[in-house]
Amino acid sequence: MTTHPDGTPVAPLPDLRFTEVDGGALGLSGRRLSYMEAGEGPATLLCLHGIGANSMGWRFVLAGLSDVARVIAWNAPGYLMSDPFLAERPRAEDYVEAAVALLGALGVEGPVHVAGSSFGSMLGACLAARHPARVASLTLMGTSRGQRWKGEEGRAAMLAMRKASVAEGGVALARTRSDKLISPRAAPLVLDLVRGMVAATNPAGLMQSAQATDQVDVVADYAPRITAPTLAITGQDDVVNPPDVGRMIAEAIPGARFLSPEGIGHLPEVEAPAFTLALLRAQIQGDR
Repeated sequence: MTTHPDGTPVAPLPDLRFTEVDGGALGLSGRRLSYMEAGEGPATLLCLHGIGANSMGWRFVLAGLSDVARVIAWNAPGYLMSDPFLAERPRAEDYVEAAVALLGALGVEGPVHVAGSSFGSMLGACLAARHPARVASLTLMGTSRGQRWKGEEGRAAMLAMRKASVAEGGVALARTRSDKLISPRAAPLVLDLVRGMVAATNPAGLMQSAQATDQVDVVADYAPRITAPTLAITGQDDVVNPPDVGRMIAEAIPGARFLSPEGIGHLPEVEAPAFTLALLRAQIQGDR
C-alpha cells in the first residue's frame, strides 16, 4: 500500500453513499445528500470539508479513526452529487441545518465530535453556536473567519476571485489552485491527492458556498456562543487563512486552544495525517 510521507497508509476511499432529507424544508433543489462513512463508534465524528473540497479530503481520517468513531464525511449541498440549494445566497445556517438533517437521516441523535476544514470550520463554528447540545468537541483546521470582517472592497475582490477561479470548471480549478492549499514543502503525493479532490468541485456549488462565507464573521457571530471544547489548527504555511486569523478565532472562543504547526499549509488533514489523527483522537477520547 502507498504511504504518506509521514508514514500513514493511503487507504482506499469508502464508497460514496446517499441519503434522503426534507429538501423542501432545507431549501434544496432535491432530497439527496451524499457522504462517505467508516467505523461504528461508539462516538461519532462529523467531518465538514472546505469550499473547494469534498468528502475525499477526509481519506486519512475515515481510515485512521474508524476504530474509535463512526466517521461521517459529508458533501455539502452542491458538492459531489449532493443536491444544491435553490437560493443563490444561502446562509451558513442553511448549511448547518442540512448537516443536522444528514445526522438525523443517518440515525445519529446525540452529541457528535465535529472537525471542519476551512469553509467547513466556519460551518463547524456555526453548528456549535447554533446547536450546542449537538457538539461534543470542535476541531477547526485551516480556520476560517468568513469574509464579512474584510469590508466591502475585500469581500468583492474575494467573490470575483472565486468566480474567476471556477470559470473553466473543477479540473481547471484543481490545476491552477491546488498548490495554494498546501505548504510549498509538501510532497508530490500530497499535491496529487489535493488535485484529485479539488477537480470534483462543481462551480455553482462553490459559488453558493462563497456567498455564504461573504455574510459571516465567525468572531462576531459564533465564537462567543461556543461552549464545546475547541481546538483551532492553522499551519504556519497557510496562505488562505493565515495563522493570525486562526489565533483571533481561538481567542474569541471561550477556553479554545490554538496550534500553528510548521511545514503545514491549509489542509492539515491531507498534509499531516498522523499529526491530525492524533489530535482528533485526543478530542474524541477527551484527552485534551
